[in-house]
Amino acid sequence: MVFTTTNLFKGIQCPQGECCTLTNCIFAHDLRPQFTPQVAKSPERQHASITPKDDTTEPPSKRRRVMYNNLSDKPLSKADLIRLDLAQSKTAAPAKVTPSSSGDHKPKPLVPSTLAAPVSPPPANSKATSSAANKTSIDNNNKTSTSTLATKPTTPQQKKIELNPRLIPNDPAGHAKRSIYLKALHDEMVRLNKQLVERTDVQYKVGLTLLEHELIQLAIDEEERFAREHGTVYGNVVKNRIAAYRKMKPDDWIVHIKGTPIFAQKQAPPTKPRGVDAPKVIETGLSPAEEVAVAMQLVVPDQLALAKHGYIPVPPTPEQAAEAAAAVETSQNYEICDRCTARFQVYPHRNEEGLLTSAGKCRHHPNRKIFPQRTKADTGPKEPIHPCCGEAVGTPGCTELPNHVFKASSPARLAAVMPFIVTPENDHPAKDRYGRKVKAVAFDCEMGYTTMGMELIRLTAVSWPEGEELADVLVRPFGIVLDLNSRFSGVSPEDMARAVPPPPKSPLPLPQLDGAADDPPPPPMTIVESPYKARELLCSFLTPTTPLIGHAIDNDLNVVRLCHPTIIDTVVTYPHPRGLPLRYGLKMLCARHLGLAIQQGGDRGHDSLEDSRATGDLVRMKVADKWKILRAEGWKFVGGSLVPPHHLSQGVLEARAEMDSGLAERMVENAFNGGKKRRKRGSGGDSGGEEVANGDGNGLKSFLDRKKVGGGQAEHELSVSYLEDETLGLDK
Repeated sequence: MVFTTTNLFKGIQCPQGECCTLTNCIFAHDLRPQFTPQVAKSPERQHASITPKDDTTEPPSKRRRVMYNNLSDKPLSKADLIRLDLAQSKTAAPAKVTPSSSGDHKPKPLVPSTLAAPVSPPPANSKATSSAANKTSIDNNNKTSTSTLATKPTTPQQKKIELNPRLIPNDPAGHAKRSIYLKALHDEMVRLNKQLVERTDVQYKVGLTLLEHELIQLAIDEEERFAREHGTVYGNVVKNRIAAYRKMKPDDWIVHIKGTPIFAQKQAPPTKPRGVDAPKVIETGLSPAEEVAVAMQLVVPDQLALAKHGYIPVPPTPEQAAEAAAAVETSQNYEICDRCTARFQVYPHRNEEGLLTSAGKCRHHPNRKIFPQRTKADTGPKEPIHPCCGEAVGTPGCTELPNHVFKASSPARLAAVMPFIVTPENDHPAKDRYGRKVKAVAFDCEMGYTTMGMELIRLTAVSWPEGEELADVLVRPFGIVLDLNSRFSGVSPEDMARAVPPPPKSPLPLPQLDGAADDPPPPPMTIVESPYKARELLCSFLTPTTPLIGHAIDNDLNVVRLCHPTIIDTVVTYPHPRGLPLRYGLKMLCARHLGLAIQQGGDRGHDSLEDSRATGDLVRMKVADKWKILRAEGWKFVGGSLVPPHHLSQGVLEARAEMDSGLAERMVENAFNGGKKRRKRGSGGDSGGEEVANGDGNGLKSFLDRKKVGGGQAEHELSVSYLEDETLGLDK
């Protein structure tokens, strides 16, 4: 009896069990892949297998569900292979996996994360990484195409433009026919451009040869112009243009290209950054020695007044340094992250797992918060945001780095790592490479994060006002590097790895010979073995009376562990009108006062040599303004020395210097409070402030009386507010 396929017997095990050979058995089977020897068919089973079926149409048979005893027996699917390739591509070269060997595929050992740890600038997010990978693959494919052979790329980035006619109202021929004409125009342009590339006698070759996206844009623009201006005879005009291109010679193509907007745009001068004018020419009218003499008037006489700017005027004692070191040891090296403010522990010599810090990875926002600009439509308060990702303050960080970092700022804590010193006397200071005496030094330092905190990794010094390089060296820090802070320091791990020891008897790298290759690799920088050597190199050019110039060099001097008595800081000479802790950045000061654009490297970081010279130019600009004031008061140079007017005694000069040290603070405070006092005049009595005159020295008498320098009463007294108004007017 023959049964149709139903579910009546699906709950009953098949009597034949695993030996059943029927394709569509009406009984239930335990479908497990047990490999048993095949049983020879009996005549009865052979007869049953060829039993004719009835004419009833049966549904298609179901595939057997394959089951495995262990998960390891199951071969990898296509999705598993893709995930494995993606995981391996992030750490090592992707392994080639073929379907034939997928059953016994074993992933290769991954590279340790410590060897592949990223460094700043922070890595881009996954979207940027994928887009960069796609762009790289597209560029590799384009290298083999004929269109790229005709247009050799001269820039790394090209705009992606499709060869597709633009939509216009009153289309004269339809999109399909216009596409045919556009492709014909583009093909002829590519042919002519290829002939131009292969020529060697063409002037302005870079401006005349077009890239692939420029050829597409030129063809689209020309076809659109024909469609708009010659609608009724569009077909005839575009055919004539294609025929003209086919007959055109390279010289005629050059004339045609010179008349296109693309060529005019490429020949135009580069646009300068916003807010930056042409660099100003600094003319002081003084010799270098005279500029140094006038610059001494900008030195802050009282070093204790610089403490509020972050300077350490007096070195900490050894007892204070030992106490700070004991406190760090007692705290078991727990610190607060300088980026994400997380509490973590530092392992100066790595822990058992090979880690340098605890608390996992550091997730933070690399850029400081800003307040969006308000518009007339804004009525509510503006919340601060992080410009790196546009998220509001308080949201999780957008950048993730493997280690937390910290910065020690207390003087005793810094002295526990490396003691401070005062600039020693130097009877024979070093000279520059031309054998000239160094009159003043402008310097800048770059710092990175290590297990000892923020340490010196690059030191640069130039002579002032000449701007000649004195020293530019990398420094090997005391601790293990956590992050070179390349986004700001400009020092990369490759720079540290390629650095060479200093040549004998010379702190400067060897000069490079002319006539080298077109694009030679940058020469390796010189590296000194410790911060002690870097400080010794800097002090070789200094004496206690040598002016040391820089921008916010409190951090630089602290990281060098140096207390210098003669400092000119552009943060002090160019104060912020709202006072501390606000202060102008070096980039903004150069753009405003010098018309100079610096620090344009983006994530590549700053160049300490560029910053040092820019700071020196700012001081020269201030020296020119200061000399105008001194010359108006009667100062002059006699025998190369700056001599005050004869009616100004030494006591008056000391009193004026003491007043000037506090005058800047009162100017800033008066500007911050908003409002200027009216001018007050009197013939005697107290005028409510310290009276001064505007240049002749007689009005200083009342102030000298208070300071025990002179006697008498001023015949004509002016209030401090008047002096502030006049000084502000001179600075404008």
